[in-house]
Amino acid sequence: MQLATMLGAPGTAMRLPQQEWDSAVTAALVDSFTVHHVGNRFFRAQCDAVGVSPGDIRSRADLAKIPLIPVSMFKSPDAHVLLTASLNDIELDIRSTGTGGVPSVARRDTATLTRAVTGIMGTYRDLFAVSRGAGLFLCPSTAEAPEMGMVKVFNLLNGLFDDHTYLVRDYAFDPEEAVAYLNRWAGETTRHVVGPPFLVNRLLRFLELEETPLRLDPESLVITLGGWKRYTGESIGRDEFDAKVGTWLGVAPDRVRDMYGMIESNMLAVECEHHRKHVPPWCYISIRDVTDSAVELAPGQTGGIAILDATNSGYPGFLMSDDIGEVDESGCPCGRTGQTVTFRRRRQGAELGCCAVSIEKFIESNELVAECAVPEAVR
Repeated sequence: MQLATMLGAPGTAMRLPQQEWDSAVTAALVDSFTVHHVGNRFFRAQCDAVGVSPGDIRSRADLAKIPLIPVSMFKSPDAHVLLTASLNDIELDIRSTGTGGVPSVARRDTATLTRAVTGIMGTYRDLFAVSRGAGLFLCPSTAEAPEMGMVKVFNLLNGLFDDHTYLVRDYAFDPEEAVAYLNRWAGETTRHVVGPPFLVNRLLRFLELEETPLRLDPESLVITLGGWKRYTGESIGRDEFDAKVGTWLGVAPDRVRDMYGMIESNMLAVECEHHRKHVPPWCYISIRDVTDSAVELAPGQTGGIAILDATNSGYPGFLMSDDIGEVDESGCPCGRTGQTVTFRRRRQGAELGCCAVSIEKFIESNELVAECAVPEAVR
């Protein structure tokens, strides 16, 4: 199955027999590797240094030979050397700023952006099966945060809803307004909640403090992206989170879906009803030894998450992340094949670098300033 076919029919591609998936993802990645080997002097130098060329990649086992770009390079002032496309062909810069304050900048050319939008929208349709309803987005709009990767990914969802609203404005969030929006559509259409875990958790805490549970709808989804660790280092427990969603929003655990991705890659792994995050069929996740990233580990072993993405033509989409986790290639009860990925934690010493971390840190700093402000009456 060719890349264009996979992007156009992700539901079919995610249900290929495992051997056919193996061949399809390898072929797509060899084609992508060839493009960057030929057209990118910097990347070709990395290939020459380890003695690998497209002719050496004959099977999935050979994919581990492809040189990986550390995601830290996207923070470098000379990150433009990563580009295969010319700067004139770049249509969009996607940025993420973590606790260190140094942005990662990932530049998408037109072809990459078109493939990303097509693949993500098809994945949403296959995993979520939504085409109507009201979407409460607990994040800034793309107008307010046009370069934020998480917001761009969420924004693609709003085209599947009949109505939607963004309730983080000027990096402030009003839970009462969120409740009013959900109540407005009660009995009219299915209501969905979309946002990073910490902001959904803020809504849940508000409902708990007010002792006013909401009952959403049988088909309601709670969709999250952005990591489960706050900028303070405190973790949000998934089981506790799902239980609170059930108690205060009335949404069953199989309708709570998390996603995993990073701004440097087009790869977005979306959970099915069994809480397994399915790697899209045009991507391959390779788990690497944390002490030697050249060593690939077997499925089920824990190590560094490397992402090989066939959709990226702007720069080589063969990335070594700062994340730790595992892949599973066993069959999923939902019927999809290929790989599923589990994110465990960030690599020791790596900063928290997702968009959600930046939003949360800014919101909380603004709230502290507001709480400490001296009222006019006592000045």
